[in-house]
Amino acid sequence: MSNVNLNLYKIFCKVAESKSYNEASDKLDGLSVANISTQISNLEKQLNLILFNRESKGVTLTENGKELYEIVHKSISSFDFAEKMAQDKNSMSSANIKIACPSHLTSYFLMEKIEKVKKVFPKIKFTIICEVDTNKILELLRNHEINFAITDVSIELNNIVCEELATINNIFVSKTPLTISNINELENLNCILNLENTRTTKRLKEILSKYNVNINANMICDATEIRVQAVKKNMGIAYVIKQAVKAELDNNELYEVELPIELPSIKLNLIHLKDELTKADKEFINNYLKH
Repeated sequence: MSNVNLNLYKIFCKVAESKSYNEASDKLDGLSVANISTQISNLEKQLNLILFNRESKGVTLTENGKELYEIVHKSISSFDFAEKMAQDKNSMSSANIKIACPSHLTSYFLMEKIEKVKKVFPKIKFTIICEVDTNKILELLRNHEINFAITDVSIELNNIVCEELATINNIFVSKTPLTISNINELENLNCILNLENTRTTKRLKEILSKYNVNINANMICDATEIRVQAVKKNMGIAYVIKQAVKAELDNNELYEVELPIELPSIKLNLIHLKDELTKADKEFINNYLKH
């Protein structure tokens, strides 16, 4: 394997991920399908292994191909990251920052930061992966597919740095001004909540249970935008991130429900591998994310 050109392995990985020579060609700076086919054949000959099943709709990895991909993909990711670190000149104007961040946090926290940095560095590039859980974040970090993650989860591992970025408040919003003097009144209102298994809903119910309050949502939706729209149509009061409805609150289109108790807040954490942030990452984090 040490005698095989590194570019062959990169082509192999791209074909494995694309499952198509045509799609791989688009991702490999226009390398022709014929050229890719030849390169894969050369790799198979050098390794004396069949790496792909050729099918009418594309290609799939053989068992040997799967084993090779698991090894090569991680190695190439590490190599590309090391190359990026070596070439990093602290130039925000040409940086490519890859971030994992859940969609609701991207909409109401991250996008504002990106907007600000792009006004100063319009050519800076961002890649944002939104469909992530804790396991996916760790996988993306270890494979160097992202530079860092922003999440409301705390991760404690030896090689992982987890630091608090910000605190975000949750509130109930209503169509018209509403003051609740007795928290038990919540049980009689139409509540619009996030999914039952989310940390946000669980934390809310934990707080309310201390006051012997048990709310049952008459509408459940994991999209903040839909919950807000439901309130605007006067379907009830919705539990949302306050920053998500800032414009509506400022315009008196919606109102924060006044409650006699303090609702739980969200701690946003920055997650990254120890000692593996680029200079551009650090500048974006320190000058934009933390302000």
